[in-house]
Order: sequence, then C-alpha cells, then structure tokens
Amino acid sequence: MSKIKSLSISISTVAVIAASPAFADVDAQELWAEWQAQTAFSGQTLTADSVTETATGLVITGLTSTSVQGETTSTGQIDQVTLTENDDGTLSVGLSEVYRITSNTQVQNAPPVSVVMDMRHEGLTITVSGDPGARQYDYSADALSVTTDQISIAGDTGGDLDISATVNDLLVQYNITGDTPETTSFTSTGGFSSATGTVDASSSGGTPGSFKMSFNMGATTSSGSGTLSSMAAMSQISSGAALPEDFNLEGQADYERLSYEVTFEEPETSFHMTFANEGGNMAVAFAEGGLTYDLSAQNVDATVQTSEFPLPIEVSAASTGFLLTLPLMPQPDPSDMALRLDYQELEVNDALWAMIDPGAAIPRDPASLIVDITGKVQMFVNLMAGDPAALQGPPGELREVTLNELQLSLAGASLEGEGDLDFAAGQVIPMPVGTIDLRAAGLSALLERLTTAGLLPEEQAAMARGVSGMFARPGPSPDTLETTIEFLPGGGITANGIPLQ
Repeated sequence: MSKIKSLSISISTVAVIAASPAFADVDAQELWAEWQAQTAFSGQTLTADSVTETATGLVITGLTSTSVQGETTSTGQIDQVTLTENDDGTLSVGLSEVYRITSNTQVQNAPPVSVVMDMRHEGLTITVSGDPGARQYDYSADALSVTTDQISIAGDTGGDLDISATVNDLLVQYNITGDTPETTSFTSTGGFSSATGTVDASSSGGTPGSFKMSFNMGATTSSGSGTLSSMAAMSQISSGAALPEDFNLEGQADYERLSYEVTFEEPETSFHMTFANEGGNMAVAFAEGGLTYDLSAQNVDATVQTSEFPLPIEVSAASTGFLLTLPLMPQPDPSDMALRLDYQELEVNDALWAMIDPGAAIPRDPASLIVDITGKVQMFVNLMAGDPAALQGPPGELREVTLNELQLSLAGASLEGEGDLDFAAGQVIPMPVGTIDLRAAGLSALLERLTTAGLLPEEQAAMARGVSGMFARPGPSPDTLETTIEFLPGGGITANGIPLQ
C-alpha cells in the first residue's frame, strides 16, 4: 500500500503544478510562492535549480518535489515549467514533455525496491483564470502517457517489466476556492475519449515465466471534490494520525466500455482471462466515517481458461453491482457499514452445464442475486496505519446488522429474506439478538431435479424435505416455504419456533 500511496503523491505534484489555484490576477511570482506553500502544507517539498523572471512571467528549471511516507521516498522531477501572464488576464502553464517519478522503498528485513516512471504529454495546454479565492483551471491534451523506465530490487534490474498507459483527448476543468492552503477546496469535471494500457513481465532467471495484461476503456466522464487539508491528512494516515472532522475526498466516473485481458504462462501452467462490458460507473468516497466503493457495469462477459481445468469457463451478466462502505478508524460512536451485491441474469456456457448436468434436468434459466446489508461497527484500531498482520485481536465489533434485502434465483428456485440483528459489546464470539424472515419457492422441485441429474442421492433429498418441513411452514402457494430464524439472548437459535441450538 505504501508504494501506491507514494506514487499517488508523486503524481499529485503534477496536479499541483497544473491544477493548483493559479490565481489569474496575481503575477507569476505569487503563483510560484503559492505552489510552494501548498506542497509544503501537503507534506511535500518543492524546489528548483533556478527561477528566472521574464518579461511575461517566470521560467522554472530543475523543478523537484519530494515526499516521505513511512518507508517510501518519492521524487518527481521536471526540466522546465513556464508561467506566462496573458493579455486577457489569464495565465498559461507550460511543462516539459517528460515528468520523471522515482519511488524508493526500504522495508525492514526486505530488499530495497526502486521504481522509475516517466509521464509524457502531447498537445498539453493549461490555462488559469478567475478571481483570488475562486479560480478556474482548464487543461486539455491530445494524450497523456505513463511508462516504466526502470524497476530494481536490491539494485538488481534482472527480468523484464514494462508498464504503459495512455489517455487520449483529455479535457478537464478544476474550480478551486480558498485564500489559504488550510481553506482550499476543489471540484473537478472532465473526460477523455479512450484509455489503453499494458503490463508485460517475464522472468530472466530460475523458472521461466511470463505475465501479460492489457486494458482498453472507452469514452469516460468524471467528477471529483475534496479539500487540500484532506490531501495533507492522507500523508499522515500511515503514521496513525486521526482524520480531521471535515475530511472529504470523493470521485466518480462513467465509462462507455471496458475490456481487459490477462495471460500467465509457466512451463507446466497457464492461465488466460478476458473481460468486457458495455459501460458502467465507478465511485469512491473517503471521509472521516470511512471508505465507500460503488461499482456497476452492464452486459458483462468474462472467460477463464486454465491448464488446471479442461473447459473454458464463460460467465455473462446483464448487470453487476457492488457497494461497500467500511469504517477505517476508531470513532466515539459506532460507524456505518454497508454491503450490496447485485448480479442480474447470470449465465454460464453450455459446455460447463453439460459437464455438470448432461441430461439438462436442471433449468438453465439465468440466475440473479441481490444482497443488501447495512449496519453499525465499533472500530478499535486505525486500519490505515501499521501492519494488519500485527493485530492482536479483531479491529472492531459489530453492533447492528440489517438485512434489507435478500433475493436469490437459481435453477428454477428462489429465496427471499430480510431481518435485523443486534450485537452486544465485548463479546469474544459475536452472539446476535434478532430475527431473519426467509421465504423460498421451488425447493421441492429443485431437489427432484438434482436427484434426476444424479447430483443428489434420493435418501439425501428425502432428508432435506423432512428437515425443511420441520423448520419451515408452507407458504401461500404450492412448493413455497416460510420460516423465521430467531436469535435469542444467551446464544439460542430457533427456526419456525424449533430450537436449533
């Protein structure tokens, strides 16, 4: 995680250079001073070999940014930055073609790792306008790319690893408010026409092998918001610092399509996977209360083929959704948590079905799954700091869990449910108190089909029918069952009023 954070901080320096509140009515000298103040506030240093005043602004040469986070030191370097005051009151920022990022990590009892990457641009224009305390920043580029220059472990560059990514037709606008770094906040909107990337790795010693990955993303629009103080706080998280009450960083993107391909090969092992969808959404929100991921996609197709399995596995879905809200830090009161899974019209290939059920006794209708859970968690430790392996106990305790929705349809049968559970504090083994109501349809028919397919012995099917008749009651329609699972104080559990333990 430290490597990802350090690379993110190094890349953010480019954003500071390009997207910091370059107050349009101030001169280039003031802008340069503001950049230095903002990077210092964010826990970085910004220096230059020389700063030369010109008739229209400044030329900054040998610009270097440095940040230290835990065991990782990241350095960003660019040969030249020009600040040009325009006649219309705006200011143009020009950057050299290459911005180099060097990340050095030294973890105890591990060899040092060094990563050098280059960022390049084509047709980049940067314009800053607006009034002090309310600035608008616009930039466009024909292309932005990132490539690896060198990766070494303990000074050894053996093996090959090439990483590259390119974004085309980039257009972004930042609106930044605040007269000081402490009060600076930002919003952004933007997009690009396409993005591509590749990873190509091979081993030069020991067991030969290779890993390849590529991705392709269609037209994308995005937005984001946050505060400079939140970005500064991010650099202190790994040291165990608490987040400020106003901490907030969030972003989201809508894209038209996404595909990727992964291949791994060794002398006796191979793995190949392809994935594609026809658009989706990605959103991330990080606040004092926790972290939220919200992902969705439409018309998803995935194929996996491995030397360990004789057939390709093909899976498709009309739509997929995943939402997770997870508290990360201790708070005086329990924090919100949430989990939602939503997969509609899931299907697998006929060859796989034929392997499991050659006689087609089981309905091959598309499957669907919805699980929607919310609740409260009392966190005890900062999950963003320290080594997770060093935890001496659970990082937190459940306080409440609500099953808002459960829907599962598979092989002609269905299951629905909802319920509420409470958890007392200080329990070594969590013992909930509450109820969950469940409703099922088509279970008897499914048992019969599993028996016909030879997947379930008749005696086990009969036992399952007897158990379901004991712990559930008939529903309003044929082949339907209902039950209430009750969790009692002291650890007791009943189903349909009959004790389970």
